Amino acid sequence: METSKLNIQLGLWGMVPFKNELDEIDVKEGKIKDIWCNIVPQHGSTSKTGETDVEKVTTIQKIKCRKLSIKNPKINMFFKDKNGLKYEFLDFYPDYKNNDFWEIKTRIIYE
Repeated sequence: METSKLNIQLGLWGMVPFKNELDEIDVKEGKIKDIWCNIVPQHGSTSKTGETDVEKVTTIQKIKCRKLSIKNPKINMFFKDKNGLKYEFLDFYPDYKNNDFWEIKTRIIYE
């Protein structure tokens, strides 16, 4: 994969350390950095809750980014785009062909 295909910018979020009011080091959800990636839609599904009008839509994506952009991925990380959509990590693995990229399977839940 060429780096020219990394044409979408997403914010990488995860658990970042901070000092709380008791001067202890704690962790909270926070933005780590912006990265460039490629998003490939995989599939989606819809479901209803009982006989209500509440509908839940889930989409699955495969996101490719450079390994240098995310040195140590963790399952509690997620991406956010400029519209505030949250891409939750489901799993990740290296691109075994060149070992230069991460392939990260994510999901978005719309309710």
